[in-house]
Amino acid sequence: MEEQYYHSLDAVPLANIVKDEYRTYQIYTLMDRAIPYLQDGLKPSQRRILYTLFKNQGKGLMKVSSLTGLVLTLHPHGPASVESSIVNLAQDYTFSNNYPLIDKKGYFGERMETQAAAARYIECKLGEVAKLLLFDDMNQVDMVPNYDEKVMEPVGLLPKLPIMLLNGAEGIGTGFSSVIPSFNHKDIIKSMVQFIQTGKAKKLKPWVRNYNEKVEVDKRGRILFPMGFKKIGEKIFITELPRGYDAQKIYKFLNKHIENDFIKDYIDSSVDNDIMIELVFKRGQQATLEEVEKEMATVSSLVPNYTLISERGVKVLDMAEEIIEIFTAQRLVVVKRRYELLIADAKERLNKNNEIIRFIKERHYAQAEKKANRKAFVEYLDKKKFHYSDYLADMAIYRMTKEEVEKRQLMIKDDKARIKEYEKIFKSPAMIKKKLIEELNETGDKLDEIMKKKEKAKQQVHKKLAKPSKKKASKRK
Repeated sequence: MEEQYYHSLDAVPLANIVKDEYRTYQIYTLMDRAIPYLQDGLKPSQRRILYTLFKNQGKGLMKVSSLTGLVLTLHPHGPASVESSIVNLAQDYTFSNNYPLIDKKGYFGERMETQAAAARYIECKLGEVAKLLLFDDMNQVDMVPNYDEKVMEPVGLLPKLPIMLLNGAEGIGTGFSSVIPSFNHKDIIKSMVQFIQTGKAKKLKPWVRNYNEKVEVDKRGRILFPMGFKKIGEKIFITELPRGYDAQKIYKFLNKHIENDFIKDYIDSSVDNDIMIELVFKRGQQATLEEVEKEMATVSSLVPNYTLISERGVKVLDMAEEIIEIFTAQRLVVVKRRYELLIADAKERLNKNNEIIRFIKERHYAQAEKKANRKAFVEYLDKKKFHYSDYLADMAIYRMTKEEVEKRQLMIKDDKARIKEYEKIFKSPAMIKKKLIEELNETGDKLDEIMKKKEKAKQQVHKKLAKPSKKKASKRK
């Protein structure tokens, strides 16, 4: 007979305790920390950061350390993880974010040196990309109490585009991991539109903003990011780095080739995203570009793993197109629900205006002076079957006119027309699809504008830094 070991308190087999506790911890790490949520493509820490910035966007820039303190009212895992997530959401160099969701001020790291400055020295605010993509449908977002049940937080946001495909995502938890490559928003939109029109998403190709080499996908499905070389005049430069290479890694790589006596030295003139590393050869031993590529060519790879969290638990998908299909189906529901809410709002305004007209025409406002106080007047209106008694009780006497009635009648006419139009769209699956396609195309155009503006601003900063000041020039003279 198999020997069993029991817990001294409740006489439960120890094996069962370990199994149950492990499973509980596994689910917790996956759903509350490590793996992005299928609905919005965000991890809990990222969602809490963006929601906090959304609520506080009127305050403008705030220090990362201050933002961290605010986020901790929702997030129970300590300041270090929050600070790291804030920095990650704001970084915009190659292989960080194609579309950063947080706008930054200060040093948040760059391609060759990814470590940001201390949280007390850098500032951030809700990014224009996040404003465009994330918060238009907050009236449909489910809210739940936070970990200590003191405030409410969103279960998941309802973005216009799948965030996990825009910026990529990585996460590792107990028993599962997720590695999702990034894609161009134009390709994502085309794929979504094709799914709406045909029921099948268009094939996506991985894309990284400002990566100057061709991204390849091999027969095994691995995504390859090669190093780039270029000959300028008589000199040969490394002009692109593979994924995962920073200063420390590329210098180690180059020092190895110095030890092997292939190159004599190197000169790193890289600035931010622009990689420019000159390879220096011994006199009389200048290699050709072909020889350099043969000797020094290196590639980093990424093996996609489309694991996400859904309402029912862990969901493992085979390809990015499956995310497109699930996400697009979700967006169709959101758009339809939007018109349902618009109908409800218009009906609410219509009913309210009808009561205001009745209130004025029947001269109920005259009773206000006859009642002892406001409460008595509200009770009188309730007895007269008014549903907006509190609002009517506070209406100014100067508004009790024929002109006010005529204004309200026009508003009713407009709302009746809106209700008719909204109901037509709400009842038609074809029109819902059309509205979603229009929204996607509009979102794509606006996202183009935002990213062009960001790129222009960055180029201006680079020019300013590269151009010596007149003051310094005069000193050199």
